[in-house]
This record gives sequence, C-alpha cells and structure tokens, in this order.
Amino acid sequence: MRLNILERGHRWTQKLVFKVVSWQMGHVPGPMKILTYRRGFFGAAFTDCLQQGMRDGKHWTVGELELFAAFVSKLNQCEY
Repeated sequence: MRLNILERGHRWTQKLVFKVVSWQMGHVPGPMKILTYRRGFFGAAFTDCLQQGMRDGKHWTVGELELFAAFVSKLNQCEY
C-alpha cells in the first residue's frame, strides 16, 4: 500500500530532485520518497541511524554492504 501523501506531499525542491532521478532511473525509489517526506520529523534521524548501523561497522566493506542490499532486494523482488 502506498500512501498518497508520498506521491504529492513533497516540497517543490524535492519534486525537482525526483524529476531528475526519474529521468535517470525511470522511476523514483520508494525509500527515497519516504526518507525525504518531512525530513526534519523522521527522515534525518532515521537516515543517521541507518548510516551508523550500516556504515560504521568494520566487519564489511562498503562494496560488500551494497552487494548484500542488492541481493536482499532481488530476493524481495523490489527495485534497488
């Protein structure tokens, strides 16, 4: 289920970025819409937590983490 607010509730600057991303990729990924909607309320804090959890660990390289994410996305049949 996709919330309608994520389709039309962004500021004009975000909509401009979405146009560029859509032009390059053919679509705007859902996580990008979620993390940029009301960024000060949710997106910024959640992005910081993701960054800390995924990138600050010393067990895997950045490339390995990206490969894991792509593999899980493929298993979940979603676009990465």
